[in-house]
Amino acid sequence: IGSIAITRDAKYLATISDAEIQKVCIWRWTLAVETPACTLDLPKEYGFQNYLTFNPTNNKELVSNSKTQAIYYVWTFNKLVGKFSQTVFHLNLTQILSATMEGKLVVWDIHRPSSSASTSVGFPQIKPCKLVHLQKEGITVLTTVDSYIVTGDIRGNIKFYDHNLSIVNWYSHFKLSSIRTLSFSKTPAAPPTEKSNYPPDCTLKGDFFIVRNFIIGTSDATVYHLTTDGTKLEKLFVEPKDAICAISCHPYQPLIAIGSFCGMIKVWDYEKKKYLFSRVFEKGLGVQSLTYNPEGVLLGAGFTEGTVYILDAMSLENQIPEPFKYSRTNVTHISFSHDSQYMATADVHFTVAVYKVIVKNGHRVWEYLARLRSHRKSIRSLLFGVQLDSNEPRLLSLGKDRLLIEYNLLRSRKDNLEVLDIHRTDQGNYPTCMWLQKRQKHKQREREAPLWGA
Repeated sequence: IGSIAITRDAKYLATISDAEIQKVCIWRWTLAVETPACTLDLPKEYGFQNYLTFNPTNNKELVSNSKTQAIYYVWTFNKLVGKFSQTVFHLNLTQILSATMEGKLVVWDIHRPSSSASTSVGFPQIKPCKLVHLQKEGITVLTTVDSYIVTGDIRGNIKFYDHNLSIVNWYSHFKLSSIRTLSFSKTPAAPPTEKSNYPPDCTLKGDFFIVRNFIIGTSDATVYHLTTDGTKLEKLFVEPKDAICAISCHPYQPLIAIGSFCGMIKVWDYEKKKYLFSRVFEKGLGVQSLTYNPEGVLLGAGFTEGTVYILDAMSLENQIPEPFKYSRTNVTHISFSHDSQYMATADVHFTVAVYKVIVKNGHRVWEYLARLRSHRKSIRSLLFGVQLDSNEPRLLSLGKDRLLIEYNLLRSRKDNLEVLDIHRTDQGNYPTCMWLQKRQKHKQREREAPLWGA
């Protein structure tokens, strides 16, 4: 400690360290806490500060000095404020309001210099003047509309206050997730009539609570519209609330399927830019991979905990009695053969699994065939092709271990996936992707050759 000071009422201590980067700390020492109420690191260019003292009439002000420079400090609060979430101008325009995640509201006064002030002090300054404990819940949204100050919080409540921060009305019965945004209509609310159904406010007068219609965005990626006359809440749309990591285009229709870690699959018409339908899977199932089969009738979906679903492409309903569960971790790739007789998957444990269509009791059903941990590093691509001299499918996988592996589907049997050939792709670079390109061998015949990128 390079210097220490105490307030006149003995409630606070201030210290400056003697380290190379000096730190100023304010301590509520009477509470026996182990951490300072606030800290500040001083830039080196301020010089080594060796003296510190409080303003005897204001505990919030300090001054320190080095041999060449003096520093004036203001620290704001001696209570837990919490992290700021949003800040707006007060309706009176002479103050600023900052909401915190502790449910508090910091009121700042704006000090504007007089027109006669010198240019060196001609900029407005703000100073905190009040800390209001507005509510228990953390405030995530702070805005103003008409004569109201509006908050949204982590419990999904929306509250309206007057300019004195007295509560006027609130919406808490919708059971929403944490509020992320509030956007009010540009059209003012219509005056009440005999047919109006505005709710009463919570003042003693019990006047109608009249406010513009508004849009609500919540943390679970849902957007609502609230019609205030009649208090009608309408869900506009739901979007994935977690990362999107799977996309697949329909083979011949302008459809795109999108999968998210939150377990949602949504299908859009990308020409009309129109949402069509969706499905949300149970909690814990995050979509990791998606692929349409060549006919566009089926959609294969791989999940983060190893489950594989085969879905109807137009309804997203299950096409198998129970999902396949032959992997314990993320299913990163799914691929269908050209005739949709085979489906293959790859997971993050370097394993390839194959599924096959069989006829059982006169019905075509999907059945697990075999799996093999064929790579030593992550699998980058998994593709089906067509055999050179027949219409039989061929299956290839490409790994970060620089191995291109072809599997023998015809000789594979239950629980035994056989390898047909292994090629080393490169001595230096890691492959990142692969595609099968048709090349002309003779006038009447084509062959396929794998291409990979590094």
